[in-house]
Amino acid sequence: MSKMNRTSLAVLALLIGAGARAELPDRDGNVHMGVASCATSQCHGSAIPRDGSNVLQNEYITWTQDDPHSRAYEVLNNEQSRAMAARLGIGAATKARICLDCHADNVPASQRGERFHLSDGVGCESCHGGAEKWLASHYNVLSTSDEAKRAAGLYPTHQVAARGELCLSCHLGTRDKFATHEIMAAGHPRLAFELDTFSELWRTAGRQPHYKVDADYRDRKGDVSHIFTWASGIVAESRQRLKLVASSRFSNDSLFPELGLYDCHACHRSMKSVQWRALPRHGGVGPGQPFLHDGTLVMSMALARVISPADAEAIETGLIELHRSGSKSVSAIQETARLLDTTLARLQRALTSAGLENREMALLRELLATGAQGNYLDYISAEQAFMAVQMLVITIGDPVLEGKLDRIADTLNNDERYRPAQFEAMLASLAEPESEPEQADD
Repeated sequence: MSKMNRTSLAVLALLIGAGARAELPDRDGNVHMGVASCATSQCHGSAIPRDGSNVLQNEYITWTQDDPHSRAYEVLNNEQSRAMAARLGIGAATKARICLDCHADNVPASQRGERFHLSDGVGCESCHGGAEKWLASHYNVLSTSDEAKRAAGLYPTHQVAARGELCLSCHLGTRDKFATHEIMAAGHPRLAFELDTFSELWRTAGRQPHYKVDADYRDRKGDVSHIFTWASGIVAESRQRLKLVASSRFSNDSLFPELGLYDCHACHRSMKSVQWRALPRHGGVGPGQPFLHDGTLVMSMALARVISPADAEAIETGLIELHRSGSKSVSAIQETARLLDTTLARLQRALTSAGLENREMALLRELLATGAQGNYLDYISAEQAFMAVQMLVITIGDPVLEGKLDRIADTLNNDERYRPAQFEAMLASLAEPESEPEQADD
């Protein structure tokens, strides 16, 4: 095997997250040195991008000016957060663990360096890992291998699987940190996430990018298509959600299961409007029953229909049973969730960048067909569908289709005013050929 082929395989393995699982930064056991340790002008605190460097070196300025993560702690001081904390009876939000675990780099006191401040919010080490062992060496790309950096605790954010797990640990949650129904009732915004869309928003937010995918980046770390990032994130979110349903986080000791894992809009809607409708994947279970949040599961089903039809059939069957079990018992829901997760695990193993190459148009058609079957009657599925469709249309690069995206997005601007028929009609317009201009008579 040639050196180039060996390098390509090694890069691919890093990108998709092959090998041992990396410990999440908040559990890496390393000392977190603080954002200030990265912020000098010769490191990542340059006012402008540096020429002749393999990184921009202005990442700290980008983070402070354009990245909402830098204001995650600050948000805990605003009027809404103070009101939420008072309702929950947890004291100051800036000191409560249930807030700090996702709004700051909340590592134990023993792992906080001299320049560490919780008030930095979600800073460098929240994503890249405690810098204790890699701070002095990570810049040397010629002599320090990716394996050595990872062994020193530098989290592999360029790996799709690792990045997905990291982002989902807050943007969905884990058994240890989760935006419960009680927290939502106190005023916390509803959470929505899609890995590719959010990665792009984070990377290119504001006036300048956090990092640049150029030839040097690709040589060192490779590059992954948007469709692969989307597919990996969708399946990862689906599996994490099912694992939460199957865990003690869902089956708590109260009368009700954890309602934060249900579709918010199944209950929270105007009592003045009658919405007597059932979705195909609910398997005949009629309106009037709350349903589990399954937006990414619908996307996983559509994905499987393109790359693994047998898994698609199993996902569809599993979804129907998951919703039917909702009228039986918590244990029935959890058992169904475990079974459905085995199918998702098989789909996850089958995902490859090569297997999705040039499949954008096929997936777009499948997403439109999934909508035509009535699967976007609920807002959360429509929201996920739009993020997927937007990614695909931009990747395909058809200016006519791109010109329709804003109008489709407008139908989702207000979840309380979401009209399924309007959204589906706008989405269906992507499949309609543009009419030819009429010829003038001779």
